[in-house]
Amino acid sequence: MADTKLMLAADAWLAAHDPRLPLPPRPVMFAAMMDTLPGGQTVAAVPSAAVVGGDAVRYAEADKAVLEASGDVGKLTKILRAHPILGCTTVMDIALKRSGFKPLDPPANGNFTAYTKYVDSLVSAPFFHLEYADTKELHERESNWDNLINSIAGLFDAVTSEDKSRIVDGLKQLAHSATSTSDKEERLNVFSQAAIAQNTTGIRVSIYHSSVVMIEHDGKHTTKQADYVVNRACLNFRLEEWPLFASKVAAIQVTRVDDWLNANNSA
Repeated sequence: MADTKLMLAADAWLAAHDPRLPLPPRPVMFAAMMDTLPGGQTVAAVPSAAVVGGDAVRYAEADKAVLEASGDVGKLTKILRAHPILGCTTVMDIALKRSGFKPLDPPANGNFTAYTKYVDSLVSAPFFHLEYADTKELHERESNWDNLINSIAGLFDAVTSEDKSRIVDGLKQLAHSATSTSDKEERLNVFSQAAIAQNTTGIRVSIYHSSVVMIEHDGKHTTKQADYVVNRACLNFRLEEWPLFASKVAAIQVTRVDDWLNANNSA
């Protein structure tokens, strides 16, 4: 009975996210308030994606096998069952395209709304189990930017050290701009990260979407102010049930690891 419910849920989700369906319009009017906020300017954007853990050689072999399958659904089904990481990248890619979220164009109108739709799609997918989804806010004043930047970077607990360094670099650029224009908001509208972590027990997906405003106030004592919001979602891919779904997903599309990285990574 449980398997039947899962299969019906998979059929319904895939039907609603079929890439052949026309995309719904982006809610630009609402998004203009959420994404293109007044004041300040976009100083930098750091969209990135990574696959950590596992075996890079094995990922490359899986990608190569997909190419060699030449669209044969039977062969692709076997490949997806043998390489669940491809199931994860494929489902994420299907949800991404349906949502209209543009990780490589962070300040685009409607992108925050599209991001929430993307995460909602993944949470509702029977291929994932939601571990947590939350919003963290940081509102601090300090005498120097380094303390604020380190506090912000500390909220990214599942990205690679390289990605965290890129986040810090973007925040430093923003802080420099804020220092040169006292009492004026400098805004990093959106930067997003996605990470797939695979180990011997499972596949974990972490998605971040965030914005930050920095202001330097001049006075008797110069203070640095940062107002920061990060939306975080963490999901676990259902490895045990995945063989049940593989043929249904293979009939729609298969997204290679390398293609998923390219679609989500500006590096």
